[in-house]
Amino acid sequence: MGIACGNAFEKKTLELSCQGKPIAGVLFASFGDPQGSCGSFIKGTCDAEEDVLPILQKECVGNDSCSIEVTEEKLGKTTCGDIVKRLAVEAVC
Repeated sequence: MGIACGNAFEKKTLELSCQGKPIAGVLFASFGDPQGSCGSFIKGTCDAEEDVLPILQKECVGNDSCSIEVTEEKLGKTTCGDIVKRLAVEAVC
C-alpha cells in the first residue's frame, strides 16, 4: 500500500496518480489554506463550506489517476476571503 499526495492552487488542475495502481481511498482533502505536508496535512484557518472529501472520493477512488479543477465552482465556496486558495489531497493506493 502506498500514499499519493497532491497540492494545487486555485485555477490550476490537481493531478493525482498511484503509478498504475488504483486509488483505494482518499484520507484527506481540504480546499482553503491547508497546512502541513504529505502524511501530515491538517485543515487551515479557512476551508470550503462543504466537505470536499466526498468530491475527491467520487472523482478518484477506483481510478489509476484523477484530475480535479481547483475552482470554487467545482469544490464550493470557502470562508477564506480574497486569499489564493489551495487544494491538498492525500490518497491511499
